[in-house]
Amino acid sequence: MTVNEELASFVKEAIHNAVQKGALPEIALPEVFVERTPRYDHGDYACNVALKLKRAMPNSNSMRIAEIIRHYLKPNDSIATVEIAQPGFINFRMKQGWLAGQVLEIIKAGQSYGNVELGKQTKVQVEFVSANPTGPITIASARGAALGDALANVLEAAGYEVEREFYVNDAGSRMEVFYNNCWYYYRKLQGEVATPPLENYPAAEFAARLLIEEYGERFLKLPDSEGRLQVGVLGIETQLADIKATLERMGVKFNRWFREQSLFDSGEVQATLEQLRKKGHVAEREGAVWFGSSALGQEKDNVLIRSNGLPTYFVSDIAYHYNKFITRGFQKVINIWGADHQGHIPRLKASLNALGLNPDDLTIIVMQMVMVNGARMKKTAGNIITLERVMSEVGADAVRFNLISRSQDTKIDFDLDLALAQSNENPVYYVQYAHARCASIFKQAPEKGIKTWDDGDITLLNNDADLNLVRQLTLLPEIVAGAARNLEPHRLAFYAQDLASAFHTYYHDNRVIDPENVPLSKARLLLVSAVKITLARALSLMGMSAPEEL
Repeated sequence: MTVNEELASFVKEAIHNAVQKGALPEIALPEVFVERTPRYDHGDYACNVALKLKRAMPNSNSMRIAEIIRHYLKPNDSIATVEIAQPGFINFRMKQGWLAGQVLEIIKAGQSYGNVELGKQTKVQVEFVSANPTGPITIASARGAALGDALANVLEAAGYEVEREFYVNDAGSRMEVFYNNCWYYYRKLQGEVATPPLENYPAAEFAARLLIEEYGERFLKLPDSEGRLQVGVLGIETQLADIKATLERMGVKFNRWFREQSLFDSGEVQATLEQLRKKGHVAEREGAVWFGSSALGQEKDNVLIRSNGLPTYFVSDIAYHYNKFITRGFQKVINIWGADHQGHIPRLKASLNALGLNPDDLTIIVMQMVMVNGARMKKTAGNIITLERVMSEVGADAVRFNLISRSQDTKIDFDLDLALAQSNENPVYYVQYAHARCASIFKQAPEKGIKTWDDGDITLLNNDADLNLVRQLTLLPEIVAGAARNLEPHRLAFYAQDLASAFHTYYHDNRVIDPENVPLSKARLLLVSAVKITLARALSLMGMSAPEEL
C-alpha cells in the first residue's frame, strides 16, 4: 500500500468514527483520494473528501466538515500536522524523521523499491508488437515493443502475474502475397528472369536477401510451385528469426510466440465458430458465413468465412481471444495495436460478448504512428526505417526512452540528432547521467577520507533541500501504482526526468562530500544511495540500463 493509500484509509476511518459518534450523518461515502500537493509548503498530501461530502450535505460547510474529519483522525507516528485549507482541503504534513527514515527504507528495498500490491497475482497477458513476419522490425513497430515491455514490467511491479506474447500472423491471404514476392525477389536478386507478382510487397526483398545469405542458389532449380512454397515458408522463418534477434538486442523477450496457423491446425478456429453458431450468432448468406454483430449493437454484420471458402482475419482473431481467455485462462488481456486497427475493436469486443466472455476483461491500447525526422513509414509500400538501423545509431536505451516518453495516443516524431546528443537537452542522457553522477560520488568519497557511510545518521537530513529530494524519491511507488492502474508507462519517463532534475539541482546547490563535516557527509551519501537505487529502478522498469559512467 502506498503512502497516499494509507492516508486515504486513515481518512475513511475518521469519517466512520465521526458517523458513529453522530458528528456526521450516515450517507454514502464517496471515493476518498489523497494526493500529493503541488507545493510542499502546503503540506505533503491533500484530501478533498470534505468537498465531495458537502454535495450530499447541502446545508453544511465544507470547511466545517473537514474540521470534523480532522477531529476524529487518530494519532499517527508519521504525520506531523493536519491542516485545513480553503475551500475544505485536509492537508497532511509528514514528520521530518519519517521522511528521512524513507532513505533507509529505500536502501533496504533495493531493486524491489517501488513495488506495490495492486494486482494480487491476477493472471494478465500482454500481447504486443505482433508485426507481420514479412519484413524487418521497423521503428514504428518498436513503439509497441517499448510500450508493451515497459507496461509488463510495471504490472509485475504492481503485483500481477504477467505473460508477454507475440502473435505471429502466419496464416491467411497475406502469406500468399508474401510467398509470391519472396520467390520473385529470391530469383531476381540472383539474376534470374522473374515475372513480378500481381500484388507487390517490397518488404519481402529483405527476407529474400536473408535467404540468399544462408542458402545461396539452393532453390533456383526447383519447379516454380515447389520453389515458391519452400522459399516462402523459409522466408517467414528466416524473417521471424531476424525479428526475434532484433527485439532481443532491444532487451525485449517474450514468454510465447503464438502462431496464428496453430489455431487452424488445432481445430480451434472451427470450434470457436461452432460455439458462435450454437449461441445463434452465425448466419449464412451470399455463400459466406457471417457473424451477426448488428444484433449486438454494431453497425453491420461481419464476414467470418468468405464465399470462396477462405477464412477472414476476424475469425482467427476471435478464436485467438477464445484461446486466451478459455483455453489458457487469462483473467485480463491487454493488446497493444497500431492506430490503423482501431476500427476492429468494437466487433472483437462484440464477439467476446457473443461467446459469453466479459468484453471489459480485454483492454486494447491503441498507439499512434511513429515518424523519424518527419518521415512516415509503411512496410507494404517499402518505405521503412528499421529498428536495427536506429539502434545502431543511437542505442537501444535511447530508442526505448523516446518511444515510451509520450502517451500512446500521441504521435511521435523520433529525432535522431537529439537522441545522439550528450547534453541536458537529451532526456535519456540527462537521466542516465544522474545515475552515473551518483556512482561517481561513491568513487570520490574514499578518496576524500570517507570510506564507509552505512553508519550515517539520517536524522541529519533535516534541511529543505535534503527533505525535498527525499519527497521526490518517495513518489516512485505512487508512480508505479498509477502507471499500472491506467496502463500508462510513460509516467515513468516523466518521473525519471523529474528525479534527475531534482538530483542535479541538489548536487549543484549542496555539498555531498565534506571532509570537514563527516557526519553530514555520511548522511548525504545514504541519501545519494537512495537516489541511485530509485533511478536504477525507474530505468529498469522502462527496460533501460543504469550506467555507472558515461
